[in-house]
Amino acid sequence: MEVISAKISAIVHATEDVNRVLQALSRLFPDESLPSKAETRRFHGHYGNEIRMVDLSIRGAPARSFLEHLWESLPSVDRAVVIHSLNKHLDSSGGLHLRLDKEEVFRGVIRMKDQDSIKIHLSFRTRIKSNLEPSEEINQLLESLEINRGDSIKLSEMAG
Repeated sequence: MEVISAKISAIVHATEDVNRVLQALSRLFPDESLPSKAETRRFHGHYGNEIRMVDLSIRGAPARSFLEHLWESLPSVDRAVVIHSLNKHLDSSGGLHLRLDKEEVFRGVIRMKDQDSIKIHLSFRTRIKSNLEPSEEINQLLESLEINRGDSIKLSEMAG
């Protein structure tokens, strides 16, 4: 299984600084610098307040490096939860959706959280001759990243 792209997005509320959010997003990458120019869209909230959406897209080898760094940075309990509930994180095309705690990323800590989150969508290309479902291939990929960490937890037992 090959990681073909990663899309990272975050909402920037009127009370937040876009540059601070971009700096936080850079912490998600191996060299702590953004690999591509962020695209910013502007919206207006229910009460007329300005809301911006920051989007980053990466493809190919940088997307794989991003996934490896992200997985390595997550606490073991978050990694285990993703594996245990993998189907809840997958869309119909086999894309993996993760949400990170934006406030914690500001502090340099990468953790999962559903509210006020940084959204991540990873797309994969499955092996042509694979007999596995995309979810099984993604599970194997994540477990291989876990084994490469050296402090492997028994994720397959939790997923069982």
